[in-house]
Amino acid sequence: MLMNRRTLGAGLAALALPAIRNSALAAADELVMGFSYVATGPLQTLLITNKVPVAMAIDEINAAGGVNGKKLRVSTFDTAGDPRQAQVAARRFAEDDGALCIIGPASSGECRVAFPAGERLGIVQCSNSATAPGITDKMNFAFRNTSDELTQFRRLLKVLRARNMPAENAAIIYATDEFISKTLGEGVYPAAFKEAGIPVVKTVGFPIQAFDVSAQVAELMRNPTDLVALGGTIEPAVKVLKEMRRQGHKGRMIGSGVMSDPTLPEKIGAEGDGTLYPSFFYAGLNDRTKRFTERFAELTKQAGMTRTSPHHTDAAIYDIVHIFAEAMRRTKATGEPGKLAAERIAIRDEMKKMEAWNFEGVLGRTWFYPDGAARLPAHVIEVRDGKLQLLDSLYEG
Repeated sequence: MLMNRRTLGAGLAALALPAIRNSALAAADELVMGFSYVATGPLQTLLITNKVPVAMAIDEINAAGGVNGKKLRVSTFDTAGDPRQAQVAARRFAEDDGALCIIGPASSGECRVAFPAGERLGIVQCSNSATAPGITDKMNFAFRNTSDELTQFRRLLKVLRARNMPAENAAIIYATDEFISKTLGEGVYPAAFKEAGIPVVKTVGFPIQAFDVSAQVAELMRNPTDLVALGGTIEPAVKVLKEMRRQGHKGRMIGSGVMSDPTLPEKIGAEGDGTLYPSFFYAGLNDRTKRFTERFAELTKQAGMTRTSPHHTDAAIYDIVHIFAEAMRRTKATGEPGKLAAERIAIRDEMKKMEAWNFEGVLGRTWFYPDGAARLPAHVIEVRDGKLQLLDSLYEG
């Protein structure tokens, strides 16, 4: 559904405001969602665009009449990717803003702290980016519209083997001072390689803000491997890959969903050919994903944003808003102060039954497993000739 540009512009302007109104309980004609997002800090390069698909989804829903006769409103809080601030945001949304549910927080590090807070407060949170294994386990109010990194990396290795790509041995290089990167380097990659029978020859760590990684890459070069698995966000990934090629490494770089950046080909140039990573969103998959990508590009350009191609966290957050709206419809949520606690529980219970909805979003047919993680595909993508090319899509296994 195409949206009115004036309405969307107003939505984007509203979401750009970083402050939350204190004691801003919902008005009688609106239902409130909290939005714990990242507009500043080290993760903002990747996540700053998340506010665009949130505005898109809110405007779509409100233009169609809202939910239960009421308009949706989003209260925002810039956590800067700080877990402590994500916890503060959850409390603010639940206690001061009268929110029925919370979009976010984004990162696994934030969720480790904010999810337990949501349990105590009795309010659903749904992350669009948290991929650390077990991050929603044993939680009652925590969901994530993502697949965990171990599941996705296993699928990547499965596709790699099925296509007879060289994989006799591997090395691991990862950022030691960032939560998800460390999880990848010390947990996910070693476990997946062991399961696949691929020996790990060398493991090297580096600080995520390292200006020079030549010494660490030189360690890898002493025993070159078919595969080099990188645990790190996109900026260090590009830095490591360029240095590997500069030192003459011929092996294939592979990564996790953390490397799923639509601008990766232009960032790494010809040196990046052959790089593989899994993603739960692929822009060219079908008509729905293409329309979403076109709208996203139009709005990010209007907002003057540098990146105009959607990341998988953008697609995931768009679907989260629609999932919450549908849960509110099914539970006939009112947002009335005296009913908030019961309606928050009802929304949680409805989301646990989501497999029966037949919900189809830009990530495809989606529902949540009992552990709170979403049933999503792994689209295994290769950088080739300056483009992202889809190799295969795995939904199970």
